[in-house]
Amino acid sequence: MKKWIALFLALVVLAGMSVACASAEAPDDSAWILPETIEMTEKVTDVFNEAMKNLLGVHYEPLGYLGEKDGTYCILCRATVVVPDAKPYYALVYVNAAGVQNIWDIWMDKHANP
Repeated sequence: MKKWIALFLALVVLAGMSVACASAEAPDDSAWILPETIEMTEKVTDVFNEAMKNLLGVHYEPLGYLGEKDGTYCILCRATVVVPDAKPYYALVYVNAAGVQNIWDIWMDKHANP
């Protein structure tokens, strides 16, 4: 069930990115590059792990690689605050070689329970 929710979220984000890219009038060299699959590549995994190594308080489990723009990768993660009985939630984590650029939490109380 969790994988289906994650896949659904990834597809929604990818569809939104595709619509945004397709609606642009002129070609944009800085548009998001969408992968054929959401499978984490070795390069993306290495950048993600390096960026997250000093982040404390929340554990981010990468579920899928959603796209890249100008060297910044968007990764769908399952996040869990590091406290007893914490409820997991989903987040979009943006990382590049310089570290974490942004984290967007996606709260879904109904579906976040493990």
